[in-house]
Amino acid sequence: MNERLDQIEKKLDNLGGSQQNKRSPGVRFLIGFGITIAVIFILLLTLGVIQFVSIG
Repeated sequence: MNERLDQIEKKLDNLGGSQQNKRSPGVRFLIGFGITIAVIFILLLTLGVIQFVSIG
């Protein structure tokens, strides 16, 4: 039973590793850059809404 579980864990590790290695560093950078810009945009939007509500 333990050997079977070890085999399943190895297969899952191999699957996870192969998916992570497919992305090139450039693609990972672009994804991170896009997420960062989205977070900044949401923060600015929130600040704008707060200012608009406080003026009204």
